[in-house]
Amino acid sequence: MRGNYFLFAAATGFGIAVAISSHRTMAVTGALIVFSYLSIKNKSLFLLLALVLTGAGAAAWAYVVDGQNETMLHKEVDTIHGQVDDVLEMDGDRVSFFLQLAEGKERVQVFARVVDEEALPAFADLSPGHECTIAGEMRTPRPARNFNAFDYQTFLYEQQVHWTFHHVQGEDDMTCRASTDTGTTSVKQWRHTGIRFIEDVFPGEIQGLAMALLFGERSHMEAETLEAYQDLGIVHLLAISGLHVGLVSGFLFFFFIRLGISRERACELLLIILPLYALLAGAAPSVLRAVLMSCSVLLCIRFRVPLHPVDGISFAFIGLLLYNPYMLFHAGFQLSFAIAFTLIASAAIFTRAKTRFRQFMLVSILAQVVSFPLIVYHFHTYSLLSLPLNIAFVPVVSVVILPAVWVLFLLSILVPFLSSVWLLLLEKMVALFHAVITYIHQHSGLILVFGQASGVWVIVMTVLVILAAILFEKGRTSFVYAAMFMIAVAAFQYFYPYFDSQLRVTFIDVGQGDSILIELPYHRGVYLIDGGGAITFPQEDWQEQEQLPDPGRQTVVPYLQSLGISHLDKVIVTHGDYDHYGGLFAVVEELKVDTVLYPHTDIENPEVGRFLMHAQDQGAQLTFVHEGMGWSVDAFAFHILHPTNEGGGESDNDQSIVIDAHLYGMRWLFTGDLEEEGEKRLIKDYPELSADMLKAGHHGSDTSTIPSFVAHLSPMAAMISAGENNRYNHPHPDVMQTLEEAGVQIFRTDEQGAVRFYYQDRSWHEETMIDEE
Repeated sequence: MRGNYFLFAAATGFGIAVAISSHRTMAVTGALIVFSYLSIKNKSLFLLLALVLTGAGAAAWAYVVDGQNETMLHKEVDTIHGQVDDVLEMDGDRVSFFLQLAEGKERVQVFARVVDEEALPAFADLSPGHECTIAGEMRTPRPARNFNAFDYQTFLYEQQVHWTFHHVQGEDDMTCRASTDTGTTSVKQWRHTGIRFIEDVFPGEIQGLAMALLFGERSHMEAETLEAYQDLGIVHLLAISGLHVGLVSGFLFFFFIRLGISRERACELLLIILPLYALLAGAAPSVLRAVLMSCSVLLCIRFRVPLHPVDGISFAFIGLLLYNPYMLFHAGFQLSFAIAFTLIASAAIFTRAKTRFRQFMLVSILAQVVSFPLIVYHFHTYSLLSLPLNIAFVPVVSVVILPAVWVLFLLSILVPFLSSVWLLLLEKMVALFHAVITYIHQHSGLILVFGQASGVWVIVMTVLVILAAILFEKGRTSFVYAAMFMIAVAAFQYFYPYFDSQLRVTFIDVGQGDSILIELPYHRGVYLIDGGGAITFPQEDWQEQEQLPDPGRQTVVPYLQSLGISHLDKVIVTHGDYDHYGGLFAVVEELKVDTVLYPHTDIENPEVGRFLMHAQDQGAQLTFVHEGMGWSVDAFAFHILHPTNEGGGESDNDQSIVIDAHLYGMRWLFTGDLEEEGEKRLIKDYPELSADMLKAGHHGSDTSTIPSFVAHLSPMAAMISAGENNRYNHPHPDVMQTLEEAGVQIFRTDEQGAVRFYYQDRSWHEETMIDEE
């Protein structure tokens, strides 16, 4: 069986997927096909039985673990007591951390808001191991509120966290004290101390990078820089993985040998140190994989037992999944093992390369090809510059930056005065490095948007990658045909939206704001009406957050990319309120926009002018529109009813663009923040105007959606876009009463999340992200 334990690792993965994945049928079918083929190939019914039993055992284990993943708490709990479990995240007046409760094994995600600047030092001093008693409010974690969006509730569930606890700092409602450290807590405390040391000693430009490379902590990376790493496909440079563990292991082994310690004792010491290093580095899947594999190798060296590298990674895979079955669904886990296994299994390809440079090129190309299906599946985009950037930057990070960060970190502790000059030099180097990455990210335009891929597509692509690699290893030119077929399958995913015959209108949940996406069949027209925008209020300097909420970057752009949308024909900015145009900064930066429509009115707000100039700088054509203008595509027509050519009204809201859209026999009236004066003007000037679907003006405020307007339009349904628990108490009870008395069906983003309407089988259908109870 030497070298074949990967079959049992695969069986373990299939079994866990069957037990706790939503793709059970696909997992069962895939497992039976693969294992039956292998058994027939090896002429071994015993092998098939062993694999089925392994998968069944893994499924049973995962089922038990998932069944025990329950909470003992309830919503009425208003005070919790436990131990801080990890490094705190602080941003302005916001603090978050995990609390391991004193009773039971349950953890709770704590969010605290500091209301007094004098209390900040007390929070900053909190570290893993501190015992805290906190008063506040227990809440269920927020589920995904938009289609294809990140599900925070599931993310916490897979960490066996079922509640978030919300605390507003007061005088006597939170008390903490240091406690006796246990073994694991001590290591977490060291990690906390190391991160705080970097924060205090290292220059600002390299703090985030140093924390990521040394302790696996990315929260201090600048948002723009981190986004560039992610979009360009080089974010793995910030992840602690095999390279880092290899450097640490190699250095320590050489150091121990130079001290006169025997190889056996050196291996034993590393078997103790490496697991501690995994905890110090944040225990991410890539770290755990690398440490487990290193420990397997060290055990074999120590006891002189031969170990096939494929078996080593298989044991690590099985061990981690038995420890935590939910890791199987972690993108980092999947990418780490897929790339590592492929590189190990393809060793014969690399040995044929005559030079180190050719080996490095082959490794880089194979890693990119193998990771491609998983990257598209999880992130919906892929950068064409990923391969050349990895070839260019991996040596820089691995040979220069990473060793320099390690050396300067140790020097800063042992001989501070020697490190200061070198830290400044490293800061200049990292600043240049990040400037190059950011510039490429902003100007390359070589990021392909594939949309959300299905599990079937990932499996097909993976099979083709494996087939192409096997044929290439055997020196057969037919691998070219496999590669071409792989490109064809990738192209199918990329161009799929242009074969989609469905028409969709989606009201995106952007909180207290508006954002509406209209997709015509076959993408003959893709229009975005507004993009949300988080309104901020005056704060003191100490309260200001570095990572401000941005619905455009965090919600609208990811949703559009999940649909395979990289190009918008029109972006309609209904008027100059930030909660309508603020998120569009990210939209015009990340997507190609042909035309931006803005009402034909005077622009008095300089921030609106800044956005319109920014959109032009990004290549969009700016068009000022008024009543009488419009456009049509095939049988779909869009008429602009407001504002008038002289201006829309006295208030900014009453200058909103109003669009009367005719889509498959259904009339839609999109009103922006139109208020009473504008509604009365439409009643007067358009006596025959009607609407099947009304987008209620101004988020359901009592300044809009007056009874006479509703009676005039006689809509079947109305859509209210408002933020959950918003401070304005939108929608207003009077508006709800008006709509209910008129017999109008009401949809609300604050209660139902995103709402999507689609035309299929000659009729309209709707779906909401959150089902009403």
